[in-house]
Amino acid sequence: MLAKLLGIIGVVSAGALGYILITTSPVEAGATGVLAVFLLSYIVSVIVLTFLFYLTQKALVKLLYSDRTGSVVGHVSLRKSYYYGSILALGPVILVSLRSVGEAGVGELILVLVLLAIGCLYISRQTS
Repeated sequence: MLAKLLGIIGVVSAGALGYILITTSPVEAGATGVLAVFLLSYIVSVIVLTFLFYLTQKALVKLLYSDRTGSVVGHVSLRKSYYYGSILALGPVILVSLRSVGEAGVGELILVLVLLAIGCLYISRQTS
């Protein structure tokens, strides 16, 4: 059920993002349009990363643990992949936001990476 919901939301968000990017310029869209672009790009990034993590994990488990029977320790569910995707999708959005105001340097990149690492550590501790 979660996979279908994420798929539908991802397709609708990608379509809306494409429509906004094709039909308007930032000057025409104004602040609301720019906010919509950032929000929709975050949603699309979350969906893509969620399915990427989930499918990669399933492929690795099948490849590395195909000879074992029973449950495999370290199984990652779609919900946990969604949590990781929602944290890691913030990185590109934050960097593009910083770049749009002209403040994207090495220091800011390191701070964003630390933020993402702390978020992933939090998820790993709360969902285990």
